[in-house]
Amino acid sequence: MIEQYDIKVSNEDIDLLKQKIALTRWPDEINNNWSHGTDLKFLKDLANQWANEFDWREHEKKINDIGSYRFQTSSGLKIHYLHAKSNKDNATALVMTHGWPGSIQEFLKIIPILQKDSPIPLDIICPALPGFGFSDKPTKVGMNSGEIAKLQHELIMALGYKKYIVQGGDWGATISKWMAELFPQNCIGLHSNMVLAWPPSDQDDPMEGVTKEEELLMGNYEKYKQEGFGYYEIQRTKPQTLGYGLNDSPVGLAAWIVEKFYGWFDGEENKLVVSNDEVLAIISLYWFSQSITSSTRIYKENGDFGFSFEKIQQPMAGAVFERDLIAPPRAWAEEIYNVVQWNTHKGGHFAALEQPESLSRDIIEFINKLKI
Repeated sequence: MIEQYDIKVSNEDIDLLKQKIALTRWPDEINNNWSHGTDLKFLKDLANQWANEFDWREHEKKINDIGSYRFQTSSGLKIHYLHAKSNKDNATALVMTHGWPGSIQEFLKIIPILQKDSPIPLDIICPALPGFGFSDKPTKVGMNSGEIAKLQHELIMALGYKKYIVQGGDWGATISKWMAELFPQNCIGLHSNMVLAWPPSDQDDPMEGVTKEEELLMGNYEKYKQEGFGYYEIQRTKPQTLGYGLNDSPVGLAAWIVEKFYGWFDGEENKLVVSNDEVLAIISLYWFSQSITSSTRIYKENGDFGFSFEKIQQPMAGAVFERDLIAPPRAWAEEIYNVVQWNTHKGGHFAALEQPESLSRDIIEFINKLKI
């Protein structure tokens, strides 16, 4: 069952958010400059902007105007999704999947660019993962990336498409890979802006075929493990305990999410690469939908990887952004994917938000290679 789903947060919920921000009990700080976590001055300024300047209605309207729907899967779980339809017939379906702490809002800027510049008409579908945003929250364990891939495939089939292209980063990269692997008759191509790949197990020298430039980018993962991996271990092991604080304190929630938008970008001191307004829109979606606890459970469900190492045959494109968390070399990716395109770009982890033009060009270049 498919239904239109216009988001309309109540005025009471918006007022309550502002009240809870005003009641924040702020902690002390040592050292500053983000070295121990989210900077106090930055967060106070952001909270003030959230309470006094930010307009949720503006962002709510952007989501609804794109095309906001919900689909009830055969399991009974309802999935919220964006469906940006082309104004031309026989459009190809492009399924764009977000990760954490992202949302469907990551794609609001890139959707019109893709539809304007694509050589073929595109219908773009952006599902909100189960437990994220206005999708239902799973009530049983087991909703890992493979299971989410099945639900998203079910959605695309229900919309009447027989073939589709998948695209994603972060957890969206794992889900897209699963869709390609599980449904090879329907998924005709995979584009990833966070390529997941590991050294070949049957090679004596894992660096064989790796360029100096690629070797340099591989250092991103080491830095991530040393300076930014703590959230991962908490969410992978005790997401429920974390949720009590984040679901009750809007400033606590903002601190937890903003740190990623600072630390995972080419950031300047006390400045995010994307606008504060865009990040506040994503944080607000988590807040109003009370989905922070359910969203973090995907880490526990997926364990260490949430990923299959089986090689897929569909054409695959890797868009490597220089400041992303993971940037494996092409030689490793070719052990798992049928790589037909491999490009490196400026930018970071949230490519559709930070570099929509670059990511759009990369996706369109890949679509041209598919010769649809």
